Amino acid sequence: MTELIGFGCFWLLNRFYLKARVHWWSRIDRNWLWGLAFMVVFIGDSTLNPQFTLTVSAILWAIVIGLVVGIFEEYLFRGLVVTYLRTHFGLSGVWTALWSGLIFGLAHAINVLQSGDLVNTIAQILQAFGLGFFLAALYLITNNLWLAIIGHAVIDCFDQLAFGTLSNSAGTSLHTGIIYAVVFVVLGGVILSTHTDQLRASSGRGVTQRGRKKMDFKKGTQEPASLKMALYALLIPIAELILGDFLVKPFHSKLVQVIIVDVIFFIGFLVAIWMFKDVLKRDWQAFKPHFWRGTLLAIGAVVITYILLPLVRSGLGLFLHTSSAAGGVDVLSAQTAGLGVIASLTTLMAPFTEEIIFRHAWFYQWRNRGIVTWLMLILSSIMFGLFHWNNFNGDITQMIPYMVVGAWFGLIYYWSKNIWQNILTHFLFDFVQVLAAVFVLVMTLMHVTG
Repeated sequence: MTELIGFGCFWLLNRFYLKARVHWWSRIDRNWLWGLAFMVVFIGDSTLNPQFTLTVSAILWAIVIGLVVGIFEEYLFRGLVVTYLRTHFGLSGVWTALWSGLIFGLAHAINVLQSGDLVNTIAQILQAFGLGFFLAALYLITNNLWLAIIGHAVIDCFDQLAFGTLSNSAGTSLHTGIIYAVVFVVLGGVILSTHTDQLRASSGRGVTQRGRKKMDFKKGTQEPASLKMALYALLIPIAELILGDFLVKPFHSKLVQVIIVDVIFFIGFLVAIWMFKDVLKRDWQAFKPHFWRGTLLAIGAVVITYILLPLVRSGLGLFLHTSSAAGGVDVLSAQTAGLGVIASLTTLMAPFTEEIIFRHAWFYQWRNRGIVTWLMLILSSIMFGLFHWNNFNGDITQMIPYMVVGAWFGLIYYWSKNIWQNILTHFLFDFVQVLAAVFVLVMTLMHVTG
């Protein structure tokens, strides 16, 4: 029932707002790779001690469940996501399939809240990523959503019969998840590389004017990278860390200390904007016409970020003994409600300063330089995590999740080619802390006046 309601909601959203042209059916060529992919799942799941229930009622129920889940998930993650990415953002077939698989995989991260089993959830994410990539590739070259639906339904039907449930703990193991991910990605890549003619033909169907322009703000220019500007920019967060710790020591008033830190961050904010005002102005002119679409993308990226953080922390817990400190929210809750709101003002400036410095100066301006580009992504992400030194009292293990988030934000910039997409995403992510501080203040005032 949940899947049917979800399908209805997304169908209405597409019907009246997104208006993505979903291709339900077209003639297809025979290809043994399609069947091979699903045979891999059948063989793999058969190694997980299945207990088949082959009564008539069980078979009929498995078919219904498989079709309902297949229709909902394929319509959303292939029909809408693939079509929308392809037609509105002008992404290549490979990038479209990768994003579809990634979103589909991360959507399964929420299952950790139900099962409490991180390893099993990681296996599900890997399997869903590979399957999502393969089905997206299949949809791209055939323009046939029913083919993806039937394939998805067959897999779910098999698991329902083999394990009696589609719960998160059944029919999954880490080794099969890895195997599925590798096999599906390889097969999807083979399909895309061997059907380039169909892929080129499908890319022109239903493409919007904005899609043909690749959202305009993705065009960007290749300005020469400036190591000098990057080093100057890096002095801003270094000065904020040092001065923020040094200048507050003579004062015992918490309010004075918080105000001093806010002023230091505000100065850094102004300097960063002044240094890179040309980049901000140029990208804003391209981003402004697509502001609301960029906002929707930013909200989706924030959701992924808040899924990513606990997953990384949980993964670290398997290998390292980490403290329970979680960062900004814990710091805010340790202060008085009023000071918390004042202190949270720094989070409204941080998205501008940090994205300009760590994403533009130390990553994006080094793009299209081969291995150097990705080395700079790693370096900028590490620096971004270390910049949160004071948030975690120097506990580097607690900074690692923010290094991963820094890499994720870097990829957003690499894909969107517009600094404002990053600033907006980061701003919405940090704004949650501001809301938390305001909520604490309101609750405190209500308690005092009540």
